[in-house]
Amino acid sequence: MDDRKNKFTENVNVTMHKAMFSSEDVIYAKVHRETALMGNIVDKIYDKNKVFDRETLLYVAGLFKKGILALLSEGKAVDMLQLGVLYLKPNGTVEEGKLDNIPEMTLGFTPSEVACAAVKGVTVAGDVTKSSEPEVSYLFDMHKEAKTDAVSKGYTLKIKGDRLKIAGDEAETGLFFAPCDAEGKKDEDRANWVHIRPSPSMENTAKTVCVNLPADMKEGTYRLIVCTAFGAGKRLNKSIREGIYANVVTIQQP
Repeated sequence: MDDRKNKFTENVNVTMHKAMFSSEDVIYAKVHRETALMGNIVDKIYDKNKVFDRETLLYVAGLFKKGILALLSEGKAVDMLQLGVLYLKPNGTVEEGKLDNIPEMTLGFTPSEVACAAVKGVTVAGDVTKSSEPEVSYLFDMHKEAKTDAVSKGYTLKIKGDRLKIAGDEAETGLFFAPCDAEGKKDEDRANWVHIRPSPSMENTAKTVCVNLPADMKEGTYRLIVCTAFGAGKRLNKSIREGIYANVVTIQQP
C-alpha cells in the first residue's frame, strides 16, 4: 500500500441544493467530501499506538486489500472491518427479465451501526454552495453580435460564466427556460419549461456554453436555469447542480 495522504480543512462544510423536479421548494444538503487516504489512517493509528512501524502497518493493509479483492472476485460480499458490508449488485435493470441479460456487476456499501454512530456527533460549520453551483455572468446574442438579455430565437445564444459545462443525464441536465412574469417570478410547472442542450459540435465548456434557440420558441420573458452534473476533469457529480441567471431573459423575433 502506498503512503499517500490528503490535507484536510478543519471544518465539515455542505452545499445546498434544490430538488429539481419537486413541486415544492425542497432543499437538501450534501456534505463537501474530504477523503482520507491510507497515509491519513496510519497517522490516526500513530496518534494512539506506535507499537508497529509505519512500513509494517502499510504492508498489513496491503494484505487486507489483496484478501478483500480476492473475495470480491469470487462473488462474495465482504465485511469491511465491521464498519460495513461491501456487496455485489447488477449495474442496471434486467431486460425482459432474462438471466442472460443481467448487466455487469458493480458494488454497493451498507454501513454498520458502529460506523453510523461515529458520525452522529459531527457538526456542520459552513455552507459552501456558492463555490460549486453553475454561475451565469452574461448572455451573448450571436445574431446581434452583442451582450444582451433580449435574445433572438432561431439563432445561437452564447452563455458565459463559470462551472457551466453541461454533462449528465440528458433529461435532467441542460439549459431550462422557465416562463416568468415581468417581476421575474417563474412558472413552477416544469412541463412549460423549454429544455435545450448543446449539440456535440457546439462549444460546451466550464466558461462557455452555446446553444441554438428553437425558431418556434414562444416569445416572452423567461428565467434561465443551468442544470449540470459537471465535475472536475471528466468526472460527473452524483447530484445535479443548479444555477439561475440573475436577470430576466426576453425571447424575441430577430
